[in-house]
Amino acid sequence: PDMERFDKKGMMIYPSPIRKIIREKEKVLVVKECYCPRGHSLINPQAVFHGFQGIELKVRAGDREGRIVLSPIVSDKSRVAIGIDLKSGELLKIACPVCDTPLPVYSSCTCAGELVTLFTTADNDYSQCVGICNRVDCFNGEIKSGGHLATFAMLEAL
Repeated sequence: PDMERFDKKGMMIYPSPIRKIIREKEKVLVVKECYCPRGHSLINPQAVFHGFQGIELKVRAGDREGRIVLSPIVSDKSRVAIGIDLKSGELLKIACPVCDTPLPVYSSCTCAGELVTLFTTADNDYSQCVGICNRVDCFNGEIKSGGHLATFAMLEAL
């Protein structure tokens, strides 16, 4: 089968196992709501991953500052860096792109980084949150839903 190389906007199309999963309608877990501690939405409708709106975060590394947009699809490691070059292994300070409030640390990561909290409700409920590591290229993370904990690694196995 002849695969298209560019979409209608002229953007390059990259093959993705996530796209195949979505096309074959297997179950995928998507974070559709995400908030900072002050209740600002972190969802960016201008950054779309496989039909789902991305999660935008403000990041700092030393004196460098920019934004990253993460795929909201759990186990999809896609991200876009805007205005900052990310270096593998460095630790980022992560904040809300609207109010610049630092995202709270949920727990330490196995890589010696920190899992920062992205709330899935606007009321700062730690029993409804996503934790992502602040180390570039560490893809450890956790999801708490109703007080139950699942790691991204566990979810990928489902």
